[in-house]
Amino acid sequence: MRPGRTKTTSFSLDEATLRNLKALAARRHKGNVSALLADVAAREVKLAAAEAYFEKHGIPPLTGDAIRRVEAEWQAPPSRKKRRAA
Repeated sequence: MRPGRTKTTSFSLDEATLRNLKALAARRHKGNVSALLADVAAREVKLAAAEAYFEKHGIPPLTGDAIRRVEAEWQAPPSRKKRRAA
């Protein structure tokens, strides 16, 4: 983000959400919550574009069950592949 090119706004957030945003900002943006929110907004714009594309081409949205399966897969620890003895 460029100083002088931003607008100030305010949000009403519960304590847990604010704490989580600050923690994410600390890890990814040297504590800059505004930069984190700008990244989140940019990702949401891309997600909206993808959803519009899928709708335009008749691709149905994922079901709740499908979303849970995908989330479980990427959150699971990596599987260890067995190596064959030479």
